[in-house]
Amino acid sequence: MKRVTQALHRHLPVPSDVRYVCSSPPSVLQHRLPAAAVHVLYVVFTRRYLQRLAARIPPCDVLHVVDHSESFLLPPTRAHLKVVACHDLIPLAAEEVVYRRPFSRRLGHWLYRLTVRDITRADGVVACSRTTVQDVLHFLPIAPERLKVVPDGVDTDFFVPLREEERCRYRQEMGYGEQEIVLLHVGSNAPYKNIPAVLRTVAYLHSTGHPVRWIKAGQPLSPSLQQVARELGIADCLHMEGPIDDARLLRLYQTCDVLLFPSLREGFGLPVLESLACGTPAVIADAPALNEWAGEVCLNAPPNDIQALAEKVLHSAEEGHSPGYRARLREFALQYSWREIAAQMVQAYREWGAS
Repeated sequence: MKRVTQALHRHLPVPSDVRYVCSSPPSVLQHRLPAAAVHVLYVVFTRRYLQRLAARIPPCDVLHVVDHSESFLLPPTRAHLKVVACHDLIPLAAEEVVYRRPFSRRLGHWLYRLTVRDITRADGVVACSRTTVQDVLHFLPIAPERLKVVPDGVDTDFFVPLREEERCRYRQEMGYGEQEIVLLHVGSNAPYKNIPAVLRTVAYLHSTGHPVRWIKAGQPLSPSLQQVARELGIADCLHMEGPIDDARLLRLYQTCDVLLFPSLREGFGLPVLESLACGTPAVIADAPALNEWAGEVCLNAPPNDIQALAEKVLHSAEEGHSPGYRARLREFALQYSWREIAAQMVQAYREWGAS
């Protein structure tokens, strides 16, 4: 969300300012507590503290809350037009995937409902895909005219391809074998990200004689997922980057062969767009939001069809050897540059403001 905020501030063709309600997490959230306890404290108590801070923000023409999970900041703030971005409602739309146990499902459902209920206070809701619009209309009492689709954007000045000779040199410096297929996944280990399918796809490629390496960027694999990797016999094929800065993320996108992104559900799928902007192909699951915008250029397969995912990876990796193919992926991503997306956002502000 920080990247989205900075991009909008940089590219909006109207004067804007970034306001952080709280520069650091409230002290109660800094204690070593179970994740569930932190979640409860945040939703039930901490948001009240943050609402008091938000009430100090001076009045403005347009208030844009960039994350729907912070829509509770809408009621105490003062603005002529209040807008919130809704990136997804996955915990409601796919709760059987997000919550595996009955108690956690009931608790999580209640907390999430409490978290997103103030979306209805917005004058306008920006959704990053038509899939997300459909979920908002299904789960929240919001009139269709208050909803607009504005997709996620990418900084096309930063996420850029390497020239082929540079790419080969960096791959050598990073220790990649000349024939090695380097797969990348960027994101969390949330159940809907379908990390077990990534592991099984790597294992399938490995077992069929393909030299393969998988790089996990973002949240490191949990102990249970590491155990799955060991049971599949691919522990030596894995490299965990963990949380990384943007410069390192860029280099991974530029030098890997394929981004493998078989999510069961997404609101948009920003890593796919960042990968394409670097000229690197992505293999995606045939999930609605991913296919909605990326299906034109990305090969897809059912999220748990391991053989099909592996075949798409091999085909994409082979196509990726062509500079012309990588250039076409880059050209596709340019239509989602933040300059273009910011212009769409301003148009949405104007239409809501005039109504």
